[in-house]
Amino acid sequence: MDIVVKYCGGCNCQIDRSRIIKDVLSLLKTGDRLTTDDSGAPFGAGILVCGCPSACARKPELDLLAGRWVVIAGKTVDARDLPEDKLAGAVVEKIHNK
Repeated sequence: MDIVVKYCGGCNCQIDRSRIIKDVLSLLKTGDRLTTDDSGAPFGAGILVCGCPSACARKPELDLLAGRWVVIAGKTVDARDLPEDKLAGAVVEKIHNK
């Protein structure tokens, strides 16, 4: 599955966004692919990576890019509080458990 990754502007990061995505990449199934190039839309899934809980990058137009989104907002995944080292695992679980 192709998965698009979108980032917030990074003005108030409380997490290491790039490390979390590297961790997600290492946990994905064979055949899954991450991309930041949204020209291939629509994607099977999207990951919105916001460095803080405000998730200001969440915009309605993102819905056109992917069938479903997993939102990292600070130390949460889809509004569920987690330790930072558990975020990547929760993202991958959400992507594969439709």
